[in-house]
Amino acid sequence: MKTTILAHFVAIALAASCAIANVIPSASPPTNSSLNAISLPSIRRAGIEQVEATANAVAGGPANSVLKNIPGPTRRNAADASSLASRGNNNNDNNDNRYLNLALLLSQLEFAFFENGLNRFSADDFRAAGYPDWVRGRYEQIREHERAHVEFLQSAVTTSGRDRVQACDYRFDEDNVRVFVDISEAIATIATSAYVGGLHYFELKEYITVLASILAVEARQAAWINASVRKQNPWNTAFEVGSFSLYDVIHSAYGPMMNKLQTPLSPNQVLTLLTSFFDFDAMPNQNRGLLPAGVHPYPRLSLAPRLVPGEEAEISFPYSRSDQNERLYAAFLVGFETIFAVIIEREEHAEGSGSENRRRYFVQVPRDLAARGTVFVSVVRGRENINDVRFDDSSIVAGPAIAMFPFDAFGKPIGQW
Repeated sequence: MKTTILAHFVAIALAASCAIANVIPSASPPTNSSLNAISLPSIRRAGIEQVEATANAVAGGPANSVLKNIPGPTRRNAADASSLASRGNNNNDNNDNRYLNLALLLSQLEFAFFENGLNRFSADDFRAAGYPDWVRGRYEQIREHERAHVEFLQSAVTTSGRDRVQACDYRFDEDNVRVFVDISEAIATIATSAYVGGLHYFELKEYITVLASILAVEARQAAWINASVRKQNPWNTAFEVGSFSLYDVIHSAYGPMMNKLQTPLSPNQVLTLLTSFFDFDAMPNQNRGLLPAGVHPYPRLSLAPRLVPGEEAEISFPYSRSDQNERLYAAFLVGFETIFAVIIEREEHAEGSGSENRRRYFVQVPRDLAARGTVFVSVVRGRENINDVRFDDSSIVAGPAIAMFPFDAFGKPIGQW
């Protein structure tokens, strides 16, 4: 029955986390960044019986005696369990498995990144970069978190009788330890926002509960990296990017206007961020059919190396205008806000006969982004009236890309604006 299977999944995840302290590094760690089926021969696992015994000891008695005290709405009778089991062949369960596979694709990338980086950079490398020993030690713990997430998600998909996505060939351009740290923050931030924006797609509450626990771990990781290691803000706003927006703050030359919209960070946007590290068209053939229907990355958006609030910055992306009345806007997602700004198009005249003119794109970075933390930036299409611009999958031209606007403990921007 589905309830029994899910309980087993939770036990697997718990056992893996209990065993992290007993990890024995393998003699020959993998050197490539591709990840196949996860095996943990060096981890001493707590068996299901041991997990149950530990739970009994903590609770002061058998688990059944604890269950008797759980309020009625959280307990399932035989009919409830049967209805859950019967969902194994319906469309809702298949939909859940597609989103589980998307989460697995994300976790595979995370594990590969930390495994590759820790194999590449030794404790001496971290010291030479100015980091104390405990920094690399924490990264080792994060790697084991991601190993456990991969194993759990693989089991969740395959135990339900479905196929799982295979790991891709990744490209991580971490030339030195400091670049590794910066990329690790970006990946942890992507993971956090992906789970925040993705939980509402699941039908089965048990999946939502377990994935929410993974979300909490991802958020803790991102906070630790940015605050303890990078010495910047541990959080952004009071709400994480990727949740449903309460308001879209629209900025134009005529002043801001409030417009109620509800826009989650979609699977397409998540996949666009992930494909910064692998080629979507070159991933294993079976993966596409296992992901949510129609999911695809948007064209790549490149930002200027430094974005300064209140100043103009160049952005680049592939674009061919088919409608002369179409206007382009930059959408800055931060917390519960989406700030739109007009994209300025300039044509650069090419020298020499037969050369085509080059079109360049610029945007004035909104001043409101100063000290706002992580911001996701996309390019969207609209009409002349900025008040009518919408941020959804049908309007996105390119992106998102990530920009950081760090702040200190007193909420002041870090860096010179």
